Amino acid sequence: MSVLALLDMDGTVLMGRSLRVLTRAFGLEEELAAIDREKRDQGLSEREVAERIARLFAGRTLEDLYAVFDIIPLTPGAQWWIREVRTNGGKVVLVSDSWRPLVERLARRLGVDAVWANGLEIVGGRLTGRLLPPPCPKNLPPDCRRHAVCKLHALHVLARRFGVSIADTVAVGDGPVDVCMLRESGLGIALNPKAEEVAQAADLVVYGDFYDLAEAIAARKERHGEGIGSRIVS
Repeated sequence: MSVLALLDMDGTVLMGRSLRVLTRAFGLEEELAAIDREKRDQGLSEREVAERIARLFAGRTLEDLYAVFDIIPLTPGAQWWIREVRTNGGKVVLVSDSWRPLVERLARRLGVDAVWANGLEIVGGRLTGRLLPPPCPKNLPPDCRRHAVCKLHALHVLARRFGVSIADTVAVGDGPVDVCMLRESGLGIALNPKAEEVAQAADLVVYGDFYDLAEAIAARKERHGEGIGSRIVS
């Protein structure tokens, strides 16, 4: 049975957070700080915050964004690890709450199989500032944080798309938006988790890069024998 690996992008595959890097590059830090204050004072949901951030970039072109995005370094070993998973017959998807054009650009560079992310409306070659979120369940539990992207929904949809059971999925992430995906996947890996709740949601916690992640999976294989960890990389 093949493995499906779902990887967060910002802070996981990339060493930076794309939207933070872009707001800094375009001198929008004060506007971003104002949105953060709105979130704190008005209780904005993560999706509402994402919509406000997208509006800051109205009028920009994708080429404007790419010129900055392409500079963000990859986490060491990320490209190698992805290649290893795919060489062993697995599928790899980037699942991100960043913007789909950016995620797709990185996906082409890394040779992954699919992406799941927020779309951006583009008219006449320029961003309108309108965010186009991917599908999300309508009946959400009362305690749902309503992130800009529901990665739990992505996990289930992508598993069906690739014909893989949830038990044969591995998820890698670092932030609160990844918690549900890490908790429900066959093997959840918190790579440099940014909060204790992220570490608590994972089966495996790794501090370092993707080479360290591969070593941790190998060590887990030694302890537990056959299982999903034995089918990720050689």
